[in-house]
Amino acid sequence: MRLSMDLPHLKLAKTGNAKYRRRVTSVQMRAMLGKSAVEWSLKTRDPLKIVEAWKKTNAKFEALEAQAEGKTVPQSEWEITLAAAIEHGLANADATQIGPVDAEKEQGKFQAFTQAILAEAEKLSPQQRDARFANNPPANPAMQLVKAKFKGLERPPVSLSEAIKQYLRDREGRSTYPDLVKQVNMTVATLENTMGKSDPPIAAINREAAYAFRDALVAKGNSIGTIRRRVNTIKAVLNAAEKRFDLPSWRNPFNGIELPEDDGTAGEEKRRSLTLEDIGKTLAHHGNVNDDVRDIWHLMMFTGLGPDEARGLQWAEVFLDDPTPHFEVRANARRRLKKGQRRRRVPLVGTALTMMRKRLSQSIANELDVFPRYATQRNANTLSAVLVKPMKAAGVWQKTVKVPYSLRHTMKDLLRRSAPQHMQLLLMGHGFGEGRAANGYGEDDLLDMQAGYLTKALELGNLINYPDLPSQKG
Repeated sequence: MRLSMDLPHLKLAKTGNAKYRRRVTSVQMRAMLGKSAVEWSLKTRDPLKIVEAWKKTNAKFEALEAQAEGKTVPQSEWEITLAAAIEHGLANADATQIGPVDAEKEQGKFQAFTQAILAEAEKLSPQQRDARFANNPPANPAMQLVKAKFKGLERPPVSLSEAIKQYLRDREGRSTYPDLVKQVNMTVATLENTMGKSDPPIAAINREAAYAFRDALVAKGNSIGTIRRRVNTIKAVLNAAEKRFDLPSWRNPFNGIELPEDDGTAGEEKRRSLTLEDIGKTLAHHGNVNDDVRDIWHLMMFTGLGPDEARGLQWAEVFLDDPTPHFEVRANARRRLKKGQRRRRVPLVGTALTMMRKRLSQSIANELDVFPRYATQRNANTLSAVLVKPMKAAGVWQKTVKVPYSLRHTMKDLLRRSAPQHMQLLLMGHGFGEGRAANGYGEDDLLDMQAGYLTKALELGNLINYPDLPSQKG
């Protein structure tokens, strides 16, 4: 049992099996592991091998603890050392290296380190003071000052993964956090692939790497909009790192790089609206898709929603008993809003209102999502693929030109002919509806008037009684 006293968190069973048992005190680590304690087998009964197995397992725990805090182990040790050195007047806050100290040439400083180490040692618990260095005990200020005094310590380079952890951690409260994580991970994967390095130091990301990243996106055939989003994402991560880690000799190379441009006519053919004939042909094949898809199509047609906005709709955002029945489009855990769009209220009219009332009456008690089959998907790709099938069967679909999102273009065309511009903007979500200085003024979004103009647009397009279309009446 001597080993159990020398090595903290070591438990020996009567059978001789050794385990590493330790409470998880960090809130962040508890969330990451999903437990309040760990119990890991050291997979050996041999007393000579237990010590080495314990060292590796203890190092694993501390690495996970540092990871949960958004820091690497070297970074954590540096911060402990720097804080202690500053407290005892041995270093400044902007120091990049502490020690080593020459006993002959720097006698005063050498003595100051000795006094600081003794002062920090007094603060340690008996268990911390008695821990053997050979057993790789957790870092503490006294130990770190000893290392700095005799060997010297340098500020470790900040890694890209460390910057990402801090960036995401500061944004966990956002309703669109899952989407943000996805966007960051996709962007970082491209940067690492371009640089040929996994988790490079921030200092290694230079202007050459920034332009190589941009050019790689262009070579893949990404649209200019996608390239801008990816560049803005990595720019935001690195700007946050520059502020968080105080990197005086490094500047974000993505700031100021030139992005590809076109004149608005280059690239792929622009998306087109669906005609009444297109919609009628597609409707004939909706018997082969599920109810969620049919109802999402219905909602897109009557409101101009995009597939991702529709699939993320939740019952808490639907107000069928309001004097003007409507739903809200806002960022939530299922979806985000595109830049330039705003949280908005959209009226329900015609058979879209009938459809939503029917769905509510058939929904399960306490169900969160209006369209549960697709709400929990990572993105709208699966939904879009299913929406496309009846269009293809009807011979309506044309790659990039006529797609499910074309319903939004159809609605825009109808609104242009039936509603003033500020109503078009309110219904489609392009800005606040009045623009410029008036954006933040007032709270009335004229929902009742929106409903009237939306009804007029659908009547103009002969869609108000969908799925009963003029061409189908006997």
